[in-house]
Amino acid sequence: MIRKNISLYEEDMRKIAKIVERHEGNLSAAMREIIDFVDFMLRKFGSLEDAKKIEKRTKGVCLPFGMLRWFLTYTSECLPDEAAAGSIEEICAIESVSDLAELADTGFPVELNVVANDVRNPSEIEATIIGERMYTEFVAKLIACFLAESRGMEVEGVSRHATSLTLRMKRAGNTEGDYRRVRDSLLKYFGARHIMMQEILNKPRFWNDMINATAEWGDVQRYKYPRIYR
Repeated sequence: MIRKNISLYEEDMRKIAKIVERHEGNLSAAMREIIDFVDFMLRKFGSLEDAKKIEKRTKGVCLPFGMLRWFLTYTSECLPDEAAAGSIEEICAIESVSDLAELADTGFPVELNVVANDVRNPSEIEATIIGERMYTEFVAKLIACFLAESRGMEVEGVSRHATSLTLRMKRAGNTEGDYRRVRDSLLKYFGARHIMMQEILNKPRFWNDMINATAEWGDVQRYKYPRIYR
């Protein structure tokens, strides 16, 4: 075994704090894990710079602003399913509630602050998202659905302002009644169109025929809605 002295800045210790904690404070064991990881990354990608380039391509999808606005508009007040909500952990490792703040680094122009009475096993959470209304709504919805699915928390309240949104959640129980409360709280604060859209998606031909059969609908289509491309 070779013994060497190394110097680490406070910022360096902050970056590896979770690894050191996993090794119960044993810095030598933490450094060996980091070395193994770096060796793996270098063999797989060649360099840190190349790994960052690949990470940017695989971590998410880049969308033009117009396409993003279309997506957020047409999914407004609709909830993602459980699998989609849980996929948040594919882009940021969430070991504690404070890790949810990393959602602000996934491409949405928002500032995110999360406060909880216990970062690992919270019973109460308050998240403040600052930014344009369309983005704050979507990020808050993601957080609410993720915490409902992974921590069994229900939405206690939402305060909406011009440039910010505050989400408050609390722990529910494990009974069927608690599950319904969690679901109803999501629908109340973030899913006003959810049930309607699910019905339309499940029976598209029926609802298309129903709408087109309306006597005045032809005129509405012609004057209210633009042509579909040219």
